[in-house]
Amino acid sequence: MDLVAPVTGLDELGTVVGAGPDLVELRLDLVAREDHAALAAACRNLSLPLIATVRSIDEGGEFAGDVEECAGLLVPFLPLVQYVDLERRFRGLAPACREAGCGVIASVHLGTMLSLPELFGLERELRTYGDLPKLVLAPSSDDDLLDLLSFTQAATKPVCTSIMGTTYRHGRALLPLFGSALAYCSAGRPSSPGQYTLAEMRTLMALLRPAEPAP
Repeated sequence: MDLVAPVTGLDELGTVVGAGPDLVELRLDLVAREDHAALAAACRNLSLPLIATVRSIDEGGEFAGDVEECAGLLVPFLPLVQYVDLERRFRGLAPACREAGCGVIASVHLGTMLSLPELFGLERELRTYGDLPKLVLAPSSDDDLLDLLSFTQAATKPVCTSIMGTTYRHGRALLPLFGSALAYCSAGRPSSPGQYTLAEMRTLMALLRPAEPAP
């Protein structure tokens, strides 16, 4: 499991990198457009792996454009990042991202929960264009959370699952224990409600993960 920290503005890049996440997510929909060139320049010499993300308004972000506008935001960053996060509406950009040497995180963010058959169907759909399916759901009951945990454990790996909203934010700490490949945490400004800080998630993982058996 890797810890991902988002950058939502040029002013916090140093803080996020300094916190030492496993990956840094560049939230290009949240960073001011006039700062994109400076952000790209600042990322050229970073040693941490980067994810470029353009999150749409419909899925909790601030991007309201079409596929061509999304491509315009991503292209300057493709030589710099290791991964691109693409929603289903932007799936047509996946081949160009791969040609640039980037892995594709195929993501969906829903303000509701799905049944187990629907979750597995969605996972299969995301794998048709992505290397790592990312499913972010909003459980509304303990049974919903149990279903999401069960799905995460049973799903083909790698897979990433997470929680929308704050009601079941404790699920963010449980899902990595059941096989989620990524956990999104804040090191500067949170990119979504309910995120734990990197320090909090590290503490939770140290407390919850079983100790490695002695050799």
